[in-house]
Amino acid sequence: MRNLYIHVPFCDGKCDYCAFYSEPAPDGAMVRQWLDRILYQLEENAPRLKRTETVYFGGGTPSILPNDILKRLFAAVREVVPAAVEVSIEANPFTVTPEKAAVLTSFANRVTLGVQSFDPVLLDAVGRRKHAGPGPEEAVRNLRDAGLRNLGLDLMYALPGETPELWRHDLELALKLNPEHISAYSVTPEPGTPFAGRVAGSPEDDALSGAMWEQAGVLLGAAGLPRYEISNYARPGFESRHNSNVWHGQTYLGLGPAACSFDGADRWTQVSDLRAWLDGAPPEIDRIPRRARLGEILMMGLRTVRGWTRREFEVASGCGWDDFSTQLDELAERGLVTLAADAVAPTERGLAFWNDVAESLVFAP
Repeated sequence: MRNLYIHVPFCDGKCDYCAFYSEPAPDGAMVRQWLDRILYQLEENAPRLKRTETVYFGGGTPSILPNDILKRLFAAVREVVPAAVEVSIEANPFTVTPEKAAVLTSFANRVTLGVQSFDPVLLDAVGRRKHAGPGPEEAVRNLRDAGLRNLGLDLMYALPGETPELWRHDLELALKLNPEHISAYSVTPEPGTPFAGRVAGSPEDDALSGAMWEQAGVLLGAAGLPRYEISNYARPGFESRHNSNVWHGQTYLGLGPAACSFDGADRWTQVSDLRAWLDGAPPEIDRIPRRARLGEILMMGLRTVRGWTRREFEVASGCGWDDFSTQLDELAERGLVTLAADAVAPTERGLAFWNDVAESLVFAP
């Protein structure tokens, strides 16, 4: 497995828009049970992880783990994954005290702070939970003081009541923190979330979201963080290696409840229930025909600005994209991709309407 993902399911409450699997931070006994099973699975999979390039701790809120638990987790991963060149962890700013920053940076060389917005009114509109502790500015300072050189910020846009002017202000405040990476996602009413229950989308909302997406590309690009994927921007050399690998069809192993894995042919997802996962519930296996899987791999790489070289796709898939030549020709005619003999990449329109690209390739006859 070329990449490792570890899901930390604990979070200090759930924001109204969140559809990721998480559990309220339980007592220490449950955290230790989760850690013990993760450590067991790391040891069990050690032979498959010796050449793993990236590690990603997601959640939930990984930084909510007690420092002693984080240290044990990091030590175990370091021993099993000696070749990792990028170690990423997600963090909520309120958790990043100087002590926590020192622990995080003792192993992770890339930290992403879930800021979402600097505007408290906009955060209220999506039910973002408030916490006592460091704000984004203080969290960034603590991480920099601890030696971090690869800082990411997560932002959301198209929040209820947000205007292009407010979005620009959020982007400007984020840039003042001098991050190496920014992820910017349009808030989405995910089925089953409290936010979806009180918000109904409209064509006007879609148009505003599209305008804010374009706005982010212009403003962040001018500030030295060009878009490299639909929702991600980075200074050159600071693109997320883990995510880029996954988008380009590389294998990955997911540990923890709700974590997903991919071996190049099959995908499997662990049960989204902490207690069932602790009891050894089997994963759900996603096994689809080879052609459909190749279309899926091809479309995922077309989320990125650089797209695919023919050689890269051949390595990831075991074959070329000739079976999709009809679909790619049609996408090129529609102005959604640029197509050459040895490369294919999305146009800006293709990034904006990526769902059309995906549908064409995944459901290709």
